[in-house]
Amino acid sequence: MEDDYVEGLTGEEIINDLLAQVEAKLRGDCNLRETDAYLGGYEGTVQVHLKLRGMDTAEIKQQIIVSAPASASYDGSTTDPVEEKIVEETVEISLEPRLNVVRERSGQDVPTLSKDENGAPVVKKRHYARKQSAPGRG
Repeated sequence: MEDDYVEGLTGEEIINDLLAQVEAKLRGDCNLRETDAYLGGYEGTVQVHLKLRGMDTAEIKQQIIVSAPASASYDGSTTDPVEEKIVEETVEISLEPRLNVVRERSGQDVPTLSKDENGAPVVKKRHYARKQSAPGRG
């Protein structure tokens, strides 16, 4: 009975899954290891295009500009230009019709239908441990 129960994805669950997939992709880039440090900060653009499926189809197109701080040293004085590295990643998200797989791959709770002590149906959340991302290559 538990395995047949599926609820639609909430907006929060979609955001969490999207962020988990972007994080996994960025962690695979050897320029973004925990041991790397970029004193000049970073800048970039994140483009999001989602096609949400349900009773109606809705599309979201969003561009987010990420700005770098002015190049400065720790004491606030300006510094010479710093070497730049470019990280470009594309995350393609295919439609996954098994909605609980979406929840599992991003470490979210999976709703399950069970019965309480009186035999009444009750929705509980089952948690799967999130798969650890592979350390940066490089």
